[in-house]
Amino acid sequence: MKIRDPRLYEKIRCFLNDHMLKLRKKSINTVDSYKFTINLYLEFIGERYGKCLADIELNDFEQSNVIAFTEWLTKNRGNKTSTVNLRLTHMRKVCRYLLQDDPQRIAQLSAIQDIAKQKESNRNKLVYLTIEETKLVLSQPDIHDLHGIRDRFFMYLMYDSGCRIQEMLDLKTDSFEIGKSGAKLHVIGKGNKYRVVPISEELIPMYKEYCQKYHSTKNDTDLMFYTNRKGIYSKMSSDNVRTFVEQYGTEARQKLPSIPHIKPHLFRHTRAMHLYMAGMPLELISQWLGHSQMETTLIYASATAEMKRKEVEKIYKKENSVFKEDEKFKYEKDDEIIKRLYGLM
Repeated sequence: MKIRDPRLYEKIRCFLNDHMLKLRKKSINTVDSYKFTINLYLEFIGERYGKCLADIELNDFEQSNVIAFTEWLTKNRGNKTSTVNLRLTHMRKVCRYLLQDDPQRIAQLSAIQDIAKQKESNRNKLVYLTIEETKLVLSQPDIHDLHGIRDRFFMYLMYDSGCRIQEMLDLKTDSFEIGKSGAKLHVIGKGNKYRVVPISEELIPMYKEYCQKYHSTKNDTDLMFYTNRKGIYSKMSSDNVRTFVEQYGTEARQKLPSIPHIKPHLFRHTRAMHLYMAGMPLELISQWLGHSQMETTLIYASATAEMKRKEVEKIYKKENSVFKEDEKFKYEKDDEIIKRLYGLM
């Protein structure tokens, strides 16, 4: 098959392998994210113009197409505003690399850089599951089924550890360690940063059952989670995880309509909020989640309406209220309660 514009694909290869990976020292996960965006864009161009990959040209990387691409992500793929804006950021950088060396394309490059991001009306709204909702979602896998045993352990571990989906897929069998003081998980996070997360005792029997079914001949270097298709073993993909997580979310929603759309990252937000509501300091939550900057964790400091309501109820009780005659405000010198009420903790 003859490629109409071989220079385009050579530039894409250089962008991913030479520029991002070797020159900019970006992680494999970051490069994979850019690769995913580029593949989506190529898919979109193919659909829009009826082109196969071999017919797509550098000329297809221009402002009107990028704008239409962001609209396609929203309407056809149902992506959230934050996801669309991330893809747009990726496309700006990709186009800068592809077009900047050609003086005749500088105007087009400038036009692409001018594309505004979509406004995120719910930017500060944190979606997470209640304890009841979490239990219901985690209880959906059929543990009499081999895949059910795997899926249940995967979701429980992802919730309990607060791991990102890629961190879960990178786990080895020896990442889960059982010692005298309990279980802990050794995690390699973003930027190859290492952290250790304590694991609840309840997960130990699930881990042993999972290993009995999936790692009967255990090798410490084996991937914790994998797929087996016709005897061919390979690393489990994030798409595979999203598929079964969304499936169990849909099943749980039929029993409890308040449950939102379930995505793997929701377990991470949920675990962080549950730890925060239980009184864990933000600094510790930041370490737990492997955040490189404390500012990232501050999203959990926006105390939920339920947390505020409970604290306000305490104040309105007769023995605590300043609105009752001759009653003293019990919490007037309690800095922790005051900070929680105003979302500062």
